[in-house]
Amino acid sequence: MKSSTSINSKSITIFDLWGEFLPLSLSDVTMACGDPLQTTTLAHLPDARNTIAAVGIARSIAIFFESPIIMILHASNALAPNPASRKALWRFVLLAGSILSGFLFCLALPSVFPVVADRFLGIPPTLSPIAQQVLFLMGPWAFAIAWRRYFQGLLIYHGQSKAIAQASFWRLGTIGLIMGLGYIGRSPGGLLAGFAMVSGAIVEAVVVTISAGRSRVTDLPPIPTDPKLQALPTTLSQVFKFYSPLASSMMVVWGGRVLLVGILARSQDSALALATWAATWGVVTVISNSTRMVQQIIIKYRHQVSDRILLKFTLTVGSVCSLVLLIMGNSSVGDAMLTAFVGNDRLLVASIKPVLQICTIIPLLVAIQNATQGFLVSAGRTGTVNLSTWLGTGMLLLVATIAVNSGIQGAIAAAMAMVLALSIEITCLLLKSRSPFK
Repeated sequence: MKSSTSINSKSITIFDLWGEFLPLSLSDVTMACGDPLQTTTLAHLPDARNTIAAVGIARSIAIFFESPIIMILHASNALAPNPASRKALWRFVLLAGSILSGFLFCLALPSVFPVVADRFLGIPPTLSPIAQQVLFLMGPWAFAIAWRRYFQGLLIYHGQSKAIAQASFWRLGTIGLIMGLGYIGRSPGGLLAGFAMVSGAIVEAVVVTISAGRSRVTDLPPIPTDPKLQALPTTLSQVFKFYSPLASSMMVVWGGRVLLVGILARSQDSALALATWAATWGVVTVISNSTRMVQQIIIKYRHQVSDRILLKFTLTVGSVCSLVLLIMGNSSVGDAMLTAFVGNDRLLVASIKPVLQICTIIPLLVAIQNATQGFLVSAGRTGTVNLSTWLGTGMLLLVATIAVNSGIQGAIAAAMAMVLALSIEITCLLLKSRSPFK
């Protein structure tokens, strides 16, 4: 059974929703904080601009290989009531994580990476060797993420969201410790970042697993009597069929992000554009990621709370987060933070600020996007979510390509494309949903 700490459905308010949302959001924010922490450290090591750009490229590729198992958390939460479904999903997690990590290792091989980096993505020669080193160190990344998200899903199902937040602090602490020691020892930036990222993911997976065992959420539930729960997938093939649409949508999203790197690599200011976008997107991700768990709140409470309250909750979350980004991009405090973030590289600071200003609206858009997806998922209409993902990603690549070919600075082109892509995706979700709100 779910934890008794769940909110009383008879008197749920926006403040109650915020209370359950914050621990989940904190885990995403803490996880995302690892990126700017690494960027800040790398900015104070030799060859900072090239290293930041190369690490950003490697991270995008690694996340693309992670993308098929990002939705394991949702699947774990949904399949948790059925013991046979749990067992089948666990087998799927081990298989998928192993295969994806194997592909990641293979991609980093000297005989493979140059083909992908030089011919396909067009990465500048000064960045390619560093990116390859980072990618090789991140080989276990996909397996660790798949493992972690399976147990996170069980914890969310049983109302143990605080354990997820605590594990994310362990991850951030691990990254901070490694980056700090590496900075003191003046370690090569690429090797330092790659080792820190994969170590943080592994530590978080271990902590989440221990928390799940201690809280006994891994104990198998009784065989369900509800026909809807009995109909959940119970074999490996059934889980694959159930999960494939979720994996597909994430692969489209993150595949588009990898292709965006290739577009920026062909801009007039390619090296600066890649470094600027990597640094800026690291900041934007920290803020916008804090809104993603809106979707989980809506899925959980869709039939207990009016859609009007859920929409107000979504808009308050998105507006608060966009306000934070607005202050960072338009104040002296924000200028000081950016300088501390990327060091004394004045050209990089000057390049980041206008990009950050364009991205101010992204947290609000991400909140609305996740909320609309939550309404549709709660109604079982995942096909619409998949279609909107394709349209949004297509718009991202089209606008970025046109802007870069028109001579617009690469990072500004990426920011414009990202805002338009999210807007198109939200519009599609709203139009296709007909009347999801009551």
